[in-house]
Amino acid sequence: MEQWKGKVAIVTGASAGIGEAIVVKLVEYGVHVVALARGEEKLKKLAESLNGKGNNQGTVHTKVCDVTNEQAVKNVFSWVDSTLGGVSILINNAGTAIISSLLNGKLEDWQEIMNLNVLALNVCSREAYQSMTKNKIDGHIIQVNSIAGHNITAYFAMKMYNASKVAVSVLCEGLRHELQLAGSKIKVSSISPGGVETDLLLRLLERSREPGSAYQVKDLNILKTDDVANAVITTLATPPTVLIAELTIIANGSTIQSHFQPSPAIVENILNS
Repeated sequence: MEQWKGKVAIVTGASAGIGEAIVVKLVEYGVHVVALARGEEKLKKLAESLNGKGNNQGTVHTKVCDVTNEQAVKNVFSWVDSTLGGVSILINNAGTAIISSLLNGKLEDWQEIMNLNVLALNVCSREAYQSMTKNKIDGHIIQVNSIAGHNITAYFAMKMYNASKVAVSVLCEGLRHELQLAGSKIKVSSISPGGVETDLLLRLLERSREPGSAYQVKDLNILKTDDVANAVITTLATPPTVLIAELTIIANGSTIQSHFQPSPAIVENILNS
């Protein structure tokens, strides 16, 4: 991580959950972070908790920004270029998951998923590329993806979210291809966690337990937000000649693909046969 000390990172969805954990970890390694989110109060508290804690730590700049607003994103990157000398790291973490059936779901829900998980991610990546190129920075773009980006999610009414994350996987390889054609040394990595202990996932699990809910899941082995933040550090710490293109992390005791769960009696018979 020494190569990133004193450099500038932009983290989207930075005010809570995975984004907050990533900001904390980057600051610990001496990276200056521009934290983006829609919630001003949470961003303010995050910056107050981290700034001025040590000479070897980075600093946090906060920007209230809805990343689905293209002009707002452009304004942030323009400010970073003029004030901080350009961005070296982009962590596209902002995302959402909405339970919405393909048969009777709402268009606005589908649009929200795609606008944030796919289009906003790509706008931020485009602006990061332009900033890095203009400032002659061989930077690193990391997309916080999901295991849903690599297989069919088994849960009902989650296929639009599933589709958005598959799109992220495609866009990562597409970015790498276009950067290769442009002769750029900018890196693009995808980090795909399984379930992570965030407010978003916990809300989905709570809804699944409501009486009569068509969306049912069992208790899951889930990761901590720090686990994903540590995966970001691992990915960034590679030398210039090495790229972690895809890093999949899951909680020990879980699987990447959801499987049919046989009854305990069947399992016992199989194991003891």
